[in-house]
Amino acid sequence: MKEITDYDVIIIGSGMGGLHTGIYLQGKNPALRTLIVEKNNYPGGYVSGFTNRGFYFDSAAEGMLDVENSRAYKTLQEFGFKHKFHKLKTNQAYYINNKHFNMYSDFDKFLDEIKIHHPDQEEGVKALFETCHRIFDEIKASGLHESKKTFGKILKVVFKHKTLRKYAMKSFKELLDDFITDDQLLEYFNLFCLWFGLKFEEIDAPVAAVILSLAFTNGIQYPKGGMGSFALNLVKQYEATGGTLNYRTTVKKIIVKNRVVKGVELEDGTIIKSKYIVSNGDLYKTVFDYVGKKHFRRRYLSRIQRLRKSISGFMMFVGLEDLDLSEYPAHFIIGKNTDIVPKVRNEDIDLESIGIRISSNIDPSLRNGSKTSLIALGFGKKKWNNFWKVGNKKKKSIEYRELKKNVMQKLIAKIEKIIPNISKHIVLKRLATPFTFERFNLSTDGAWYGPEYNQKLPRFKSPIKNLFFAGSNVGGGGVTTAMQSGINTGEFLLKRIERDYLRKSFYPVFSRDTILVTKDLLNDLLQESTDGKKKK
Repeated sequence: MKEITDYDVIIIGSGMGGLHTGIYLQGKNPALRTLIVEKNNYPGGYVSGFTNRGFYFDSAAEGMLDVENSRAYKTLQEFGFKHKFHKLKTNQAYYINNKHFNMYSDFDKFLDEIKIHHPDQEEGVKALFETCHRIFDEIKASGLHESKKTFGKILKVVFKHKTLRKYAMKSFKELLDDFITDDQLLEYFNLFCLWFGLKFEEIDAPVAAVILSLAFTNGIQYPKGGMGSFALNLVKQYEATGGTLNYRTTVKKIIVKNRVVKGVELEDGTIIKSKYIVSNGDLYKTVFDYVGKKHFRRRYLSRIQRLRKSISGFMMFVGLEDLDLSEYPAHFIIGKNTDIVPKVRNEDIDLESIGIRISSNIDPSLRNGSKTSLIALGFGKKKWNNFWKVGNKKKKSIEYRELKKNVMQKLIAKIEKIIPNISKHIVLKRLATPFTFERFNLSTDGAWYGPEYNQKLPRFKSPIKNLFFAGSNVGGGGVTTAMQSGINTGEFLLKRIERDYLRKSFYPVFSRDTILVTKDLLNDLLQESTDGKKKK
């Protein structure tokens, strides 16, 4: 058994929450010894990418809403981080009942599509977006977009911001019903429900208003080089300020004594000691496997057990030779999408309504000569078809592989109605199931967004002393949300480290050229020492 004792902070998982916690800590205090342990040989979790036989694919997430203007990205820029982004021309395109509709990110162009296909809804759409912009402005004016909400900010909503007050307790469905009377038009707005894996009635109106306001102004952005390149660039930033990231390193358990963390034990028996631990891993796995029930009170365990897991699904990765896809939208949906979530909840899978992603139509550099890639995705549960014919033994079988082949055949037949003869150009196809996402991301049941958004999530500070959480499991689903969660955790943890240092309960490892405490803090300490001598 090997012991490593010289890390100040251990972060479990290099997803967006973990990377941003590490970047914030190292950016503010380069003297800290921060270690990120990652079970895979690549970073990013659900924000990652891979290449297979010359074809590039995003592993899961395929865009970020207004990332460049987000608080998280602005914090990264303070540390010198840079990454270029492409803006999607269409938030989504739709192929429904032989009709094609483009939901352009440019609102004027989107409104032109409304005039052509739904002329009687034009004024309602205008009024809807005016209301959404107003709600967003009032949220910012009231300060409710900040992480810390005070009673005074809530009072501002009650007395000053009448539009926000009107919709504060309403759902996305109620917001739309005030302006939209065409059910077909609701199909387009359901896109934003799918980002959470929820129904219209399950999303708060103010949240939906902010998303609509941003999606049709600043839009969805895609990192140059793919989602994987963004994650790798974050790693470079983290390591440039002294952080360490170990790949192929799997945590077996978090060591806890007297309800205080002491370090982690890896699967190979290695023990790494640390005073502070941040888990960006799955919330359920962290609480019940890494730490264990005996270290938590029943009330907390019951709360975690009651949390509903978000929806999962499947992704088919297709490599194509000698087929020009440039005339198609980068993101489009085939089929009626308002039925997706209800159908999955009742039948465990939906193979009729699928999303298509062609990343090279956003970033042409992702094409490799005559090679281009396409991803088809949809929602489905882990338990579908007797756990994808894996059964209770959870062992992959011939039946599992055959079922995946059948699913891929159905998906390709569906796509071929929009992209003729696509099957003749396929040289590579792979299907990821909820089992795949669970295996690679250690997410319970392969959940795509951690726990469902529309419930009270736990805080990033756990009941175990010096154990913290980061990422979508506590911050909510979405890339920028997970990014901000990591920064929030890092900010709080840094204050805790400085406080413990002053109390002499934490002795960080100092380098020759750097020191943990800030210049002002050091001056204060020197002044206190001088004052003490004068009194004597």
